[in-house]
Amino acid sequence: MKTRLPLIISLFGSFALAACGGGGGGSTSDAQVAAPASSASAPVTASAPAAASTPAVTGEALPSLSAPQAGSTAATGNGFEGIWTQQSSTSRLTALVDPSNNISYTSAVFSIVTNMFFGTMTTAAPNWTLTSGFETLNNILYPATSGSGTFTANQTLTGSYVANNSTVNLSLNYDPANALAVSQSSVAGTWTESESTMTVDNAGGFTGSFLGCGVAGTLALTTAGSSKNFYTMTVSGTTNSCTLRAGVTYTGNAAITFLPVSGSTTLYQRTIVYQVKAANNSVIASGQLAKQ
Repeated sequence: MKTRLPLIISLFGSFALAACGGGGGGSTSDAQVAAPASSASAPVTASAPAAASTPAVTGEALPSLSAPQAGSTAATGNGFEGIWTQQSSTSRLTALVDPSNNISYTSAVFSIVTNMFFGTMTTAAPNWTLTSGFETLNNILYPATSGSGTFTANQTLTGSYVANNSTVNLSLNYDPANALAVSQSSVAGTWTESESTMTVDNAGGFTGSFLGCGVAGTLALTTAGSSKNFYTMTVSGTTNSCTLRAGVTYTGNAAITFLPVSGSTTLYQRTIVYQVKAANNSVIASGQLAKQ
């Protein structure tokens, strides 16, 4: 049975982020500063125009799966949990699998989200089986069935499931972001996308706005005290006039991921990917916000 449901989707990040200068978000001021008027008696000497400055390209190198940071998911996880991705020249799928084998993913063409998925799996290496799940397409929820496949720990995850009378094939790779060791304060700061923003404190509490809906919530390490790059997000709206409503808690997975910085072949910027839903699956929300 298919069900129509409201979605609130903060656009997923583009394949390459614009280069940032200095330590800020890369924006420049429109303000103009007037030069003081010269004395009438002072001679005026013409000078060559100053050369245009080139903004510094900033970012960081990707973590290495061949040498994962101590305490990271790649170093200490069970080989199935973590961040999995599937990417082509025009599309990208980002899947998050928590330690209890709850999986969610968002698929996007460039920055436009095309479908989302939430489900639960069981594993008996090298096999996985989908026990329950649903996929959304054009704001319609379709139950997912007949899901199964195989995985190679910390490397690949393949298989398929059936939704909307169609077979959906998965071919995912273990993402380098799994090699990043984090702490609770790693998500502190302000994260934005063109229509959404979130400011997180050192304890994981945050406030912000997702597509114009005021929100507040928490972003806490899923495995408390660990260094695994995996967070549990809980969020509620701050008004009753928006899709994300006050008094309703939406819960799901989040993680720090990386997007390449435009103008560099070696530098990347951190982003937060989140995928949350209401307990009754009536509303889902997804987004990818870049660190400012």
